[in-house]
Amino acid sequence: MIAVVTGANGFIGSHLVEELLTQGFRVRCLDNRKSVHSFIADARVEYYTMDCSQLDALSDAPILENVDYVFHLAGGTKHTNLEEFRRSNVLPTKNLLQCLKKKRIQLKRFLYMSSQAAAGPAHSFDQPITETRIPKPSGDYGKSKFEAEHIVQDFSTVIPYTILRPSSVFGPRDVDFLNIFRQVKIHLSVFPGYSNNYISIIYVTDLVKGILQAVRSPVAVGKIYFLSNDDPVRWKDIHRMIANVQDKRVIEFHLSQKLVSAMGRFGDIYSKLTRKYSIINSQKIALSKPKYWICSSERAKQDFGFSTRVSLLDGLRMTHHWYRENGWL
Repeated sequence: MIAVVTGANGFIGSHLVEELLTQGFRVRCLDNRKSVHSFIADARVEYYTMDCSQLDALSDAPILENVDYVFHLAGGTKHTNLEEFRRSNVLPTKNLLQCLKKKRIQLKRFLYMSSQAAAGPAHSFDQPITETRIPKPSGDYGKSKFEAEHIVQDFSTVIPYTILRPSSVFGPRDVDFLNIFRQVKIHLSVFPGYSNNYISIIYVTDLVKGILQAVRSPVAVGKIYFLSNDDPVRWKDIHRMIANVQDKRVIEFHLSQKLVSAMGRFGDIYSKLTRKYSIINSQKIALSKPKYWICSSERAKQDFGFSTRVSLLDGLRMTHHWYRENGWL
């Protein structure tokens, strides 16, 4: 079997490529930057570097020839307005599908990696969001992912698809949780207004397992699924578990929501003046505000037997070990 993976050298993509190789796939990796192959060093992998927002370049490349599965994981998360998110998330998705249709590729499955942000947060702890609830995309990022989902659905008559909306993902090679580990290493835990907010979370290898279960399930064609661990957790408890893993005592700083909002506006101004992305911006702050970023994986359990094996604590231990072994911490 031949699989194409976009965003192959990213956090989730690199883990997926490794598992595909383990299962005997021929893998073609598609990324939009030339210096992105640090995670994958395997002679069996074919690399293609191109911008999927450029339809002509994608159409001329041989990467899609005779492909069986396309795993579209690439996407933009570090933008500050809707048009930029659309250029990173919507346009490349449309171009990929148009090329597959034009070339009349008989795909077994097109897997689109969406986001929990495309559906929005839950209303309460007792009512995690499900696939049947009317989506209320959160922020420009969530809106762009939701629009991309619709693009995928528009091609349903010629391309069998499955859409996944994973919860927060952590594990080796992740840079977002790395920031928490680095805080804790210097005995700090900084909470920008959300220490008691709940999130659903999943370890990266459990997510990869769910991805492959979904694309092999005939029941999953044309459907959307949330993938997550069963037990939501507070950010406060994640920080404390990381402190436990690192055997550190920490001082907790709780920033007020007003201060955090002001920091977000400052980040917006910084990005506009310098044309550089600021990790603290209004978009990110808006995503952190909801009390319950929790979802249910019940449909995935019923349709293709999805389950998770790695507990949060064990996953944090393995993540910490990888960070240390690779000089990230």
